[in-house]
Amino acid sequence: MQDGSSAALAVHPDRVRAAYDPRLSDATVSRLLSCRRSRDRIESAVSVGASAAEAPPDGYAWLLDDPAGAARRAGAGLHARALRNVLSGPQVAALIQAIGREAHAFGLRHAAEAAPRALDGELAEAILRDGFACLAVWLATQPAALRAAVLLRLPPGTPAEAETADAEISRRADALMARVRDTASANDV
Repeated sequence: MQDGSSAALAVHPDRVRAAYDPRLSDATVSRLLSCRRSRDRIESAVSVGASAAEAPPDGYAWLLDDPAGAARRAGAGLHARALRNVLSGPQVAALIQAIGREAHAFGLRHAAEAAPRALDGELAEAILRDGFACLAVWLATQPAALRAAVLLRLPPGTPAEAETADAEISRRADALMARVRDTASANDV
């Protein structure tokens, strides 16, 4: 735990449900996460490596605030060239619905420097899958406390928990996540 204050524990509600009871409502999960007495039990029940009580390093608010959004932006950066080729209104709208406006804009902004990448399946699915794989590769090089804090904020079974065998993602993960960080930092100013 951070300081024993009344701030809620930062854990994805589905992780609490998986550890206790899938029928728990959002309101009940929220109350459990904000209850000081239940934090220790929840932390041990949903552990993903390093202790949830161990504070992640400073400077990662861009990632901790929305780790799924960071993964979507990384995936859009990986598939930026294919993203740029989606021109029809309904296709663009469906893509934005699937990956989000920020990820779509990120991919378009970085299309010029993106390497060509083979598309395996639907573009939106590839962006999500490869974005989480990119996040996983990058997290593997970061402090354990940061990795644990990020994974706790994502639903259980997220591809960010698995290792990837994709050599291109492994090679490009650091640069892509740096761009995601820089873009998030620029938006905070």
